[in-house]
Amino acid sequence: MRKSIYVALIAASTLIAVQSCKKSGSSSSTDNSSSFDNKGMLRNISTNIILPAYTSFQTASVNLDAAVSAFNASPDNTRLLALQTAFQATYKQWQAVSVFEFGPAETATLRVNVNTYPTSVSQISSNISSGTYDLSTFANLSAKGLPAMDYLLFGLGADNSSILLMYTSDAAAANRKAYLAKLSAEIKAAATTVLTGWSTYKATFDASAGTATGSSTSLLINQLVYDYEILKNYEVGVPAGVQSMGTTFPTKVQAYYSKMSVQLAILHIQAIQNIYLGKSTQGDGLGLDDYLVKANAKKDGASLNTTIQNQFAAALAKLQGLTDPLSDQIKTNPAAVTAAYTELQKLTVLLKTDMTSSLGVLITFGDNDGD
Repeated sequence: MRKSIYVALIAASTLIAVQSCKKSGSSSSTDNSSSFDNKGMLRNISTNIILPAYTSFQTASVNLDAAVSAFNASPDNTRLLALQTAFQATYKQWQAVSVFEFGPAETATLRVNVNTYPTSVSQISSNISSGTYDLSTFANLSAKGLPAMDYLLFGLGADNSSILLMYTSDAAAANRKAYLAKLSAEIKAAATTVLTGWSTYKATFDASAGTATGSSTSLLINQLVYDYEILKNYEVGVPAGVQSMGTTFPTKVQAYYSKMSVQLAILHIQAIQNIYLGKSTQGDGLGLDDYLVKANAKKDGASLNTTIQNQFAAALAKLQGLTDPLSDQIKTNPAAVTAAYTELQKLTVLLKTDMTSSLGVLITFGDNDGD
């Protein structure tokens, strides 16, 4: 097992021109998609989903960095609680932008820099002990970002009183505070860079119609599927032992120390579902669901869109049936966790094979998880 989930994902994302999952059942479509308002869908998603999500994430990261500064200036229990709350808000908001790893986010390699997990406690400890480190190096991917802050804010002691001592009377307290500040500053800087980049990239994204490789719809769908597989495989499958030959790894869940893995998984699938539906606070706009309806896409004779929506509901219901901490559920209620994974896997095939083939989108990333 690699020390870092996303280190493995970097290698898996090498572009290849093959469809990489097996067919299940049969799907078909009548090509009416040429009359679909593709640009209208892209405008809805960029204007009402992507930009608001990045704005909220950047705002959360600014608040997080400010909370770190306030805590470091005068560490006490009140400021620690405020910092933990700001961190949790940022991690929750991350779930809404994780999927958009194209354009400015791809340039910034946002996903691996913000959310490489499981975090390396040994690397973090080594960095803090030495006081000398370069967070931009490959070796430190698993020692920074939200997972590293998760450990530093929730995993240094059995309770907040114990954690607070690590920032006050511990011999490495000054170095630890400095490290925490560098982590939050880097997250804020990355979030700001990507949000700023979208101010100009949006026009490019909106104008790139069609479904050919490199088009905005192709980029969006490829990253939607890729990010969904992160949810299925690494937030649930690997920790539960489903994809690790039956060996469970409860400590490898997302947000292990803050114990909100289930909350984040639910927010993650809801974010992906909203992209599929074109749904935002502005209402139900054009989405991939409408694209499939226009293409008259079928799955075993039934509406593919309806089948996908039903499977989103089934997978979400199984996740909502779990409770945090997920690491405990894996040990005490493994059947429920495996059942959630099974429903997530069913949706993988629908999105990765049936939807893409119906819309003429080629999957351009490679994986080896057997989908």
